[in-house]
Order: sequence, then C-alpha cells, then structure tokens
Amino acid sequence: MARSTGLSALASALHDGMETAAGLVAHAIECADLPAAAGVFTLRLDGEARRAAVAADRARSSGGEAPFLGVPITIKDNIALRGYPTTAGSRVLAGTMVAAEDALVVTRLRQAGFIVLGRTNMTEFAFSGLGLNPHYGTPANPAFTDAVHIPGGSTSGGAVSVALGIVPATIGTDTGGSLRIPAAFCGLVGFKPTASAVSSEGVLPLSGTLDAVGVIASGVADCRMLFDVIRQDEPQPARADGGLPRIGVVSNYVMQGLDPAVHDAFEAGVARLAAAGARIERIEIPILDTIPEMMRDGTIPAAEAFAWHRQHLPGASEADYDPRVISRIKPGGTITSASYLALLARRREMIAAFAAAAQGFDALAWPTVPITAPAIDVFAEDDAYHRLNALVLRNSTVINLADGCAISLPLPTDGAPTGITLAAAHGRDDALLATALQVEAIFSSFHP
Repeated sequence: MARSTGLSALASALHDGMETAAGLVAHAIECADLPAAAGVFTLRLDGEARRAAVAADRARSSGGEAPFLGVPITIKDNIALRGYPTTAGSRVLAGTMVAAEDALVVTRLRQAGFIVLGRTNMTEFAFSGLGLNPHYGTPANPAFTDAVHIPGGSTSGGAVSVALGIVPATIGTDTGGSLRIPAAFCGLVGFKPTASAVSSEGVLPLSGTLDAVGVIASGVADCRMLFDVIRQDEPQPARADGGLPRIGVVSNYVMQGLDPAVHDAFEAGVARLAAAGARIERIEIPILDTIPEMMRDGTIPAAEAFAWHRQHLPGASEADYDPRVISRIKPGGTITSASYLALLARRREMIAAFAAAAQGFDALAWPTVPITAPAIDVFAEDDAYHRLNALVLRNSTVINLADGCAISLPLPTDGAPTGITLAAAHGRDDALLATALQVEAIFSSFHP
C-alpha cells in the first residue's frame, strides 16, 4: 500500500490495521536519512520514536482510542521537549538547562497519540522569513531541482519535513509569517491561528505580543484536525448557509512590487474563484499603507527580542549568534519606552481597522509572499539578505499586527510554488478554515 501523507488517511490506515506505527516511524526515519533531508533536523529522536511506536501498536491492539495513535510528527526547535534544551536554532542556548516539562502543545499532541520524531531546524531565534541557518545548515526547498532554493522561514525544517513526506504535518510558530512563508515557498498549507487560540506555554518567545503557534500540512483538512488537537479555545460555528464565500481581495500595500509570476498566479486564482461562484470584491485597507512609517524607528519584535536576549548578550560572543540575526536584535535596545508604547497603540488601531475592513467577508485575500523562493546564492551579501527578508515578510506580517488568523494555500500554477493568503479577524479561525476548505476544493479542480 502506498503511504498517504494525510493525517486522516494515516489515522484510518492505522485504525484499520493497514499500517502500523512501527512501520510509519521506520518509513519516516528512512526519509529523514535521505540526502534531500540534510539540514531539516536539529534533534533526531529515532530511538525514542521507535519505542513509542512499539508502545502505540501495543496500545492499539489493546483498544487504545487516541485519534492519532502512532502518527509521527515534527516540532520546531523553539518548542520545549522534556529532557532536552530548547535551542531555537542557536548555539547560544545549546548548553542551557534541559526542559523539565514538555510545552503544553506537545503534551496535547502526545495525548492525541502523536509520536514526536524530532525537532526541526529554523532561522535562529525565529527572526527571519528566509529560513537560513549558519549553525545547522539550511534545508533545501524540495520544490526546486535546478539549484538550491531557500525553504522560507522561520519554520524552515518543519516545512521541508512535510514537503519531503517525512511527516504529514508539523507544529511551528508564526510572528510575522513564519508558518505561511515556508508553506507558500514549498507548495504547502500553513495556518496561523489567532494568537490566543493556542497556548504558548513552553515556547521560547521572539515577540510575546505577536507570536502564535500553528500548523503546516499538505491540506486544509489536516490543518483543521491538528488545530483541534492543540487549541485551547472552543470551536466556533462557521457560516451556516453553505454558499460560496464572499472574499475581499485587498488591492493596496500587499499588491505592490509582486513578481510577475506571483501576480499572474494570484489573479488567475482569483478569477478561478469568481468563475466557480465565489463573490469577489476588490477593497482597500488604507491603514496598511502606514505600516512602513509605523516601523520606521523600530518594531515590536525587535524591542521584545532585545528585552529577552539581554540575559544572553553579555556572555555570548558575536560568533555564537547568526550575525544577520543579532544585527536585527540589537537595534531593539535603542527603542525607547515611549516609542514602544506608541507601537502598541498603533497596533491597536490596526486591529480595529482590520476587523472593520473584514466585516461582512468570509475572508480577505492577498498573495502570501510577493516573490517565489529565491536561490540561496543570492543571499551572499548582507544587503540582499536584509532587503529580501523585509520583502518576504511584508505581506504576512499584516495579520500578526492585526491580531487575526490567516492561512496560506498553494495557488494552481505550473511554475514555482506561490500562495494565496486567506485572512480573518481575531477569533474567526473556524469560519476561516471552512472558507479555506471551499477555496482549496475549487483550486483542486483546476489543472494548469
């Protein structure tokens, strides 16, 4: 039997006796050993995973009913695992004390029967949308065969672990697009829930204000199933009329400077939705145009990252940090308390304006990333790194500033992968996922 990467299919195969947890874990380890998976993991738990798989098979034969009993999964390197240091893709924390407890999100995964295969690579301290890591290597984007292209970040290894079929899904974090960017670059689905919907207990912070824990998978249904495992709020009813969605396509700010390939794929996707009967309306959200001015003198992540890193900076050498990451952290120390409070006030305005703009729509839409994944060699110079990092983060950061929820779906294209973002206001996660399922179904019927 050919293995499926879908959560539902794997759970059913295990339940029906067509697969075993030991077989799934052995297959995952074989895939993780392939050259294409170089740089995916910072921590492999092969032995633990094999033992857990044997225990899962025994439990299932004895009537164990955990819904995903025996399904392997990966988690990002900034999420605590009991018995291991939480290193966040860094050398700085490699010698720190081990975690006494699993992060709450890991506890919920284990309770549902998932087997943690390992922790995945990431941009150091999650502070970039590109996915490069000088300490553990940068995993190659599997969507490209002509050259090594970046996977996107910061959840780089997690995205590649799904794209290679090592696991059906991964858990990561998203402060300004760190789930949705690698999903778009690798042809996957990335879901950033409302930040308060999933506990961040045991997750090393980048920005406590903007961080969210979420999912990358190969389809919307898998994101929804995994969200139901890790969430801490109660599901909310989605739209009951069963009709096709009303989608507001944002025409300002997020549509600037798009690669022609991204522009064409996005417009073709919107046209496909309209042809299928979705109600499409072009809208502007004027406050988005003020984001560059808002962040001119500093950003919320920089201020909050510097506050956290003050405990490590005095004892760490410059070589301990990725120089491109520390160059983004240090300016946070120059942000005054008045400037920081002004940023938070501007964000409150952003939240209100975004919620008002989203009113009456099932989702707002825009391209997830303005470009497709660049080849890794274009980042040899620091200027190119910082320019492209800012561009890659631009569109996805909107929803973190707006304290909403968003999902990136692959657009139908015969070129490099690119994604469409569907976004909604705070707390509209379930309705957004229902809309995303409809959009995904429309796209899946289209073959370029």
